[in-house]
This record gives sequence, C-alpha cells and structure tokens, in this order.
Amino acid sequence: MRSGSVSAAARELGLTQSAVSRILARFEASLGFDLFIRANGRLTPTLKANRVLFQAQDILEGVSALQAISSRADEERSELTFVTVPSLSFGLIPSVLREYAAIRPDARFDFDIRTTESAIESMIRREVEFAIVALPVSHPMLKVTPLFRTVSCAVMRHDHRLAQQEVIQPEDLRDEKMIFLLRRQPTRQLIDDAFVRSGLTPNVRIETSNVATACRCAAEGLGVAVVNGMMAGYSAVPDLAIKPFAPHIHHTVALVEQAGNQRSHEISLFIECLVSELRAKSASIDLPLEILG
Repeated sequence: MRSGSVSAAARELGLTQSAVSRILARFEASLGFDLFIRANGRLTPTLKANRVLFQAQDILEGVSALQAISSRADEERSELTFVTVPSLSFGLIPSVLREYAAIRPDARFDFDIRTTESAIESMIRREVEFAIVALPVSHPMLKVTPLFRTVSCAVMRHDHRLAQQEVIQPEDLRDEKMIFLLRRQPTRQLIDDAFVRSGLTPNVRIETSNVATACRCAAEGLGVAVVNGMMAGYSAVPDLAIKPFAPHIHHTVALVEQAGNQRSHEISLFIECLVSELRAKSASIDLPLEILG
C-alpha cells in the first residue's frame, strides 16, 4: 500500500515480484477476503485493506520495540522513554537532555512528539514512562504533577513599533496582524477573551499549531504572535523581541505518570534538570517563572 505496486514493494523488500505476489495471496487467503481490487494490471486497496494496514502497523511497531528491548537487554545504562508536545520539544527538551547527559553520559533517550491528547493516550496504553505536557490533563489512571507556570508574551520583530514597550496590551495591537495558535490549544480562548474584554476583534492572519512556527512567522514580519513566553524564548532569533502580554495568561506544564507507580531515580533526575534549565532560561530572557512541583 505504501509502494503503490507489487513490483515496487518487491524492490523495497529485496524480493522477486512473484514472491511478493505469493505472500500477498497467502495473506488474503488467511484473512478470508481480498485486500486489493485487481484491474488492468493495477492494485487498488479495498476499504478493509485500510483497516488491516492500521493493525499491521501496530504489530510491526510492537515487534520492533521488542527487538530493541532485546538488543539492549545486557546494557546497564540510564534510559528514559517519554512523550511531549511540539512546543516543548523544539528547545526546552533538548536543553534538558543535554544537562541530563552531562550527569549521566551513558544515558539513552526515546521520546516521541505528539499532541496533548495523543500523548495522554500513549500514557494510558503504557507505551511510555511519562509525559511532559501542558494542562489541563485529567485521567483516573494517571498522576498529574504541575511543574512550572509561565505567561503569554507578544513576540515581534526587534524593529517593530512596539518592540521598545515594556508591556503589550490588546489595545496596543488594535491595528496589527496577529499570529495565534489554533483554537484547540488550551489558552487560545483566554487570549481571544482578553481582546473581547477590550472591545476588540483581533485581526488574526495566521493560525498555527506550535510556538516555534508562530515565532518564525513573526520574525518574517508577518504579524505579532501571542504565545507562551518561555517557549518563545527557546524559539527566539536575534530578529525577535519578546514582551510580556497583559492581562496575564498563564501556561502550566505538568509531569504525567502512571497512578500508583513509584517515581524512578531517572525521572526525578530528569525533573531536576528541567527545573534547573528553566530557571536559567527565565533569568536570561527576564520572564516570570513559577516552579510548582
């Protein structure tokens, strides 16, 4: 299905076309239905083929994970398996891993980048040890520990007319093109409400899913972004100014673990490194930071 034809699949697998055709025929016979419609020398996937593909991918990923565990069975090294969200993965997490690796040079890290909803699903399925995500998060199978809280900031080019202003308010952005995160983001509604309370309708020109992209658009002069100030600090380039936005809109990031599990030393060390990195970053960009957990 990925290659588009039996011949292409055969080349990818290093097999003959006839061998792949036989494997496919046996597989269809064992399933009891056809996976492809054959016409004019072409194969067109059936609706059932899409369902089978989804299951097959899960199986292959599971087998690959077992092989990886087996290959590392005799290794005595620190290993962290976790999931986080795009805005944290761009700058914060790599910086934390650098600090962790300085303490534990033999450490190994396996981390995925997903939406908050998908990250929580991976925790429920016990695919990873822990998650670092933005609140709100709640599930009876999970323990949620708030780690830190920061605020939204206005991000713009350093030569923007507002770049020298100490604090940016909705009224200051009356005639500006705005860059916001998508409406599914937890704080988007709070930002919209801040403009409504000021009697303004923001001129939203760009909506995107992560802070790094919003900041990159601001650096290109496409508008002013209102995003998580701390994450903007990790996305900042010399062309950008990051200014506090009022009223304060808080962003809280939490550690998510399996309920009832004792926290490992490796996770505790990871959190220590995360807090240390955040304190240093907060001081360097002069933004408020509240350590919670």
